[in-house]
Amino acid sequence: MSLLLSGLGAASSGSANETLLVGVYHNPPKLFVDDQGRLRGVLGELLEAIARQEEWSLESIACEFQHCLELLERGDIDLMPDVAWSEERAQRVAFHHEPIMHTWSQLYQHEGEGVEAILDLEQKRVAVVKGSIQQEYLRAVTERFDVMVAWHLVDSYAEGFQAVATGEADLAVSDHLFGDWRAHNYGLFETPIIFQPIRLFYAGSPTLSATVLERIDSVLRRWKQDPRSEYFVTLRAWRAEAPPAGIIPAWLWWCFGLLATICALTLGVALWLRRRMTLNRAQLKANEAMLATILDSVDAYIYIKTPALRYQYVNRRVSELFGLPAEQILGKSDEAFFDSETAQEVAQVDRNVMESGKKITIEESNVLQSDSHVRTFLSIKMPLVLAPGEPASLCGISTEVTDFLEMQSRSNHLTFYDALTGLPNRRLLMESLTREIAQENSARPYSALLVIDLDNFHLINDIQGHESGDQLLIDVAKHLRQHLPEGAVLARFSGDEFVALLARLGEHQADTAIGAEHAARQLLEAVSTLRTGNALPVSASIGITLFDGVEHSMNSVLQQADLALQQAKTAGGNTLRFFNQAMQTSLIERANLEADLHHALARNELALHYQRQVDHQGVTIGVEALLRWYHPQRGWVSPATFIPLAEETGLIVPIGYWVLKSACEQLAKWSHQAPYATLTISVNVSSVQFQQPEFVRNLEGLLAQTQAPPGRLVLEVTESLLMREPKRVRNTMLKLRAQGIRFAIDDFGTGYSSLSYLKRLPLDELKIDRSFIRELLTDKADAAIVDTTILLAVSLGLTVVAEGVEKTEQLDWLKGHGCYRYQGYLFGRPMPIDNLFESY
Repeated sequence: MSLLLSGLGAASSGSANETLLVGVYHNPPKLFVDDQGRLRGVLGELLEAIARQEEWSLESIACEFQHCLELLERGDIDLMPDVAWSEERAQRVAFHHEPIMHTWSQLYQHEGEGVEAILDLEQKRVAVVKGSIQQEYLRAVTERFDVMVAWHLVDSYAEGFQAVATGEADLAVSDHLFGDWRAHNYGLFETPIIFQPIRLFYAGSPTLSATVLERIDSVLRRWKQDPRSEYFVTLRAWRAEAPPAGIIPAWLWWCFGLLATICALTLGVALWLRRRMTLNRAQLKANEAMLATILDSVDAYIYIKTPALRYQYVNRRVSELFGLPAEQILGKSDEAFFDSETAQEVAQVDRNVMESGKKITIEESNVLQSDSHVRTFLSIKMPLVLAPGEPASLCGISTEVTDFLEMQSRSNHLTFYDALTGLPNRRLLMESLTREIAQENSARPYSALLVIDLDNFHLINDIQGHESGDQLLIDVAKHLRQHLPEGAVLARFSGDEFVALLARLGEHQADTAIGAEHAARQLLEAVSTLRTGNALPVSASIGITLFDGVEHSMNSVLQQADLALQQAKTAGGNTLRFFNQAMQTSLIERANLEADLHHALARNELALHYQRQVDHQGVTIGVEALLRWYHPQRGWVSPATFIPLAEETGLIVPIGYWVLKSACEQLAKWSHQAPYATLTISVNVSSVQFQQPEFVRNLEGLLAQTQAPPGRLVLEVTESLLMREPKRVRNTMLKLRAQGIRFAIDDFGTGYSSLSYLKRLPLDELKIDRSFIRELLTDKADAAIVDTTILLAVSLGLTVVAEGVEKTEQLDWLKGHGCYRYQGYLFGRPMPIDNLFESY
């Protein structure tokens, strides 16, 4: 077969009795092959008729559209009917000159789908014949308007309609002949989107003799001059048109006789000319109606202006834009519809097009007389010669992009600005900071970066609700903007954290530091003047770093400012701190410590030490489990150093689980030893650990696994934990209390708590912080606080435990004021469990 194909392709010369191999893809009613292998459809039957007249033999081979094109390009077939001409295809295959017929493309959809314009194709699945010019055209149009379309490639129009009918696609592309013929069979309807008027040809292979295509042109031109020709008969047959009427029967010619020959001939010619004119007029009206339908269906404003720039033609969209019928628009200039400034600008552009004779694409901003709203159009304008020898008119096609540009602007604002405060967001600030660091001017002036964080902002959300917190952030943003120097960039970085960039403050670092400090103190004062709904005081901490772009990166500048902020927080807040190298050293040290802490549990470097708790008679009633870390190189690491680090990194969760497991195992051992069976173990629970969703489930699992008595386990929680999400905390405590677990408030008096809420919690103990016990005997205020706390605990039915008791005088004072449980160095230091009861 391959030898036959190549032989036929090479032998094509256009002579009589020649055999031409024709590639046929299934595309009724224009082209298909019947059961006997004969060419059918409009284009198939016309080719058969041409072949009969030229004494050619045709052999057909069925193939999909794209495969047919590939065979044609390789010369494996000679001809392919129903091919639309394009410049790109004309470089690969041969075309004759006389088009067989004209058609256009259209989109089809289910009833009610709602697609009326190109922009409606956003996120739609469109079935289109792969390799077709419809695919190329629609892809280019949708990409130009940034419309995202999912292309569903098919091999035929019928397959595309079937894809929509079965739900694999939303719309299908077809030429209007096939759509008019078959769309209703699939329950589809045409959309207003009509595009790409095309001319159809018989395409030839590059090796085909030019004589064949020339003969096709010759036959087509001759047939198109004769209404009775095979051409028109075939078109009428497939369009189901009635045969032409009014043809004079042949027998009438004999009735006239020889004497009437001249009259008959004259009459015949007159009738033929009249019919010819009638057909031409009908065809012209049909073409005009078809063109008007196409132009009115296009989602664009299409118009033609005379050389004097008066409207000569407008489509339906232009009439809708001006709110007038076309008859009231034609003959008028733009001054009648746009404001004077717009009309002058449009006229200047139009005159430039007419004078240059070149097509242009331009974005125009127009204002109608009836509307002050500025509308933006993407316009294509070009000279148009309507008749030979006459001056060129102007043709314009404008697409409105106002909504698209507004949507783009809104998207840009959401990308770079904070929705709550309207300030630049982290992304925009980072870009500004990067540009400032990358400046290349030789002077290299110093700039300052200020990180501003509200102190104890979480209390506002916890106590007054997130709505009050949001309003405070809005007010803070407003005050910060008002008190920053001109040219500064203020951004909301995250949560309650703001960042200010003060660019190019001075050539000398000392002067820059003075300017930055002055600005920072103004910001601190501005924040301190604010008040929340419950008159809670508001303050902020500020970290400052200076940079000049030399040996600085964006990340290092942010890291330095954040480190300075942490120093300000550590200092108690409501203050500012500058970054220095000592902070950097501390940061590195902290990072190394964090890395070691990650492995401390696995390497068995953590241990529990226990400190005794005694009653007023000196009897040990329980112990507190205290976490200790012995580092192989650093030695003993202070809990005040590594526990906050564990909380920040989340390591406190696995470490805290290990502490609870160890305590439960110890309680289980004591439950079988009579001297220790009544002792309790108190365990400090981190707020991070307590708020884990699986905390209750894990602790219940440990109690079941170790068989520890729940009533001997005391969980110590802080006031700040109790006041953070109080409803959730209370529910967690109630679940654990139902298991028998007891609760104590640790370090009472050092935080902020609501007494009305505390009385609703299932608490058992209240531990007075050691800071009040230390100066109990010399500071009247501390003594008053301790006395009041004891009375409060008694009134709430809580047991009071005094921490940090180191002197007998302190013990006597506490006994005298009703506190009967104690913990401190007076009764023993924390030590391993094996050494704890050597003297017990």
